[in-house]
Amino acid sequence: MKILLEREYWPTSTHGRISVNDRWVCHTLEPPKIPGNPKKSCLPEGSYLLGKEDHLPLMTLQKSPKGEFVGVICAQKGLEVDMPQTIIPVQSILSEGKGTKPTMAFGRLLNALGIANKAGETLRLEIRSCPDKALNLAFCETEWMD
Repeated sequence: MKILLEREYWPTSTHGRISVNDRWVCHTLEPPKIPGNPKKSCLPEGSYLLGKEDHLPLMTLQKSPKGEFVGVICAQKGLEVDMPQTIIPVQSILSEGKGTKPTMAFGRLLNALGIANKAGETLRLEIRSCPDKALNLAFCETEWMD
């Protein structure tokens, strides 16, 4: 199963889209990429194991099977990104850092993962940037826009 989060970096937030087996599922919002400050930044690009918490509306992200949790995907009720190391699925992006219907988008994501994973395999999320977006080449460097 191929679970992919492709990102666009903006000065005040990180926008993305999740696809499962090359089918779009939802958009995402994350904190901005802050060089030198990973604890307040979005998660680094790479591969993460997904785990579902049965009693909470969130999914955990780990770097390795025995590693500690490094982030979460959650259905946050507020529509603005304000928690580091968190990916918020949204139905649509209204403006930089703001989206709609996170609970509905989280449900869509869980449904897509459940349908695609009938074999019970390990779920792994690949996070990478969209190479065709201009801001990805100069994230957090706004001087070129002046």
